[in-house]
Amino acid sequence: MKEIFKIIDANFNRTREGLRVIEEALRFIYKDERVLKEIRNIRHNFSKKILEFFPSEKLKISRDIREDKGKDLNRIEKVDLKKLVETNFLRIEESLRTLEEYSKVVKPEVSIFFHDIRFKIYEIEKYLINRLIRKKIKIPAVYIILNLKEDKENFLKFAENVIKGEPDIIQLRYKGENIKFFLKIAKELKKIIPYEIIYLINDRIDISFLCESDGVHIGKNDFDIEDARKILSDKIIGVSTSGIEDLKNIKGKDIDYIAVGSLFKSKTKPEKKPIGVEILKEMRKYISIPIIGIGGINIENAKKVIESGGDGIAVISVVEDSKRPDEIIKKLKEEVYKGWKKRRKEII
Repeated sequence: MKEIFKIIDANFNRTREGLRVIEEALRFIYKDERVLKEIRNIRHNFSKKILEFFPSEKLKISRDIREDKGKDLNRIEKVDLKKLVETNFLRIEESLRTLEEYSKVVKPEVSIFFHDIRFKIYEIEKYLINRLIRKKIKIPAVYIILNLKEDKENFLKFAENVIKGEPDIIQLRYKGENIKFFLKIAKELKKIIPYEIIYLINDRIDISFLCESDGVHIGKNDFDIEDARKILSDKIIGVSTSGIEDLKNIKGKDIDYIAVGSLFKSKTKPEKKPIGVEILKEMRKYISIPIIGIGGINIENAKKVIESGGDGIAVISVVEDSKRPDEIIKKLKEEVYKGWKKRRKEII
């Protein structure tokens, strides 16, 4: 029986340690409060229940560090973050399965406890690994919104010139009713956009899924974020906001960035009252994900958006109205980087 307690003790420690590694990643790297709380509760409850089921003195008496052949098996090697997280999930799951099976020898009634935790861990693992394989929003970012017109040939030529400017993000937006046309162009655009440029679809989750874009941007009154995430589990989801109040509706939800605006008077949406760049610093107090400023942004005010707390700018008219969109994008990138450099100096 001592050997059984030795196995339980070893896997108790292994599970708890693995949970702590995942917890630290959620706390300091992903800053995901919802899942952090879930993992922390699992770790606390797990430790508490183990000691209820198996007295501490029995576990410690059974421990024999000097004779443990597994203590010297650790390999020193460099790992990336994805591998680190995956390895610790595997360690937790294997240890829980071991606890589930060996507890049947001494206390069969508690095996269901380990079984239930294991399946909770599977769900969290799926969520976190999906986050890991998503493309990341580059900061600072220049984000170009392409308004799809019915003139396919001219639109694609314009899109090619936009791509030459090497923006960080391209979003395809279509307000027409010809969905077959929208999907056809979305697929063609996907073929010509380089991998390093993030490609998003506006509003339409179905189009995003079918054209295999990098994600979707949804408005405040479009799809619910949870519903969008069910379909695009490993893709980027961005959300439109217009003020601090909107943050209450997205707090704790699995989104990758927010777009805030209209910051200035916008030619695209003239009916929107500008909210000004001061709001960017206020919003930064509440969220850690990237904030993209939108609305009336041009070469003259792009730097100000970044200095005021924005992590990027989204533009339409200033590029759409230009004969050389690639040159405009390069100038916007210069201004954005100037603003970012100044802001980083102020932080340091």
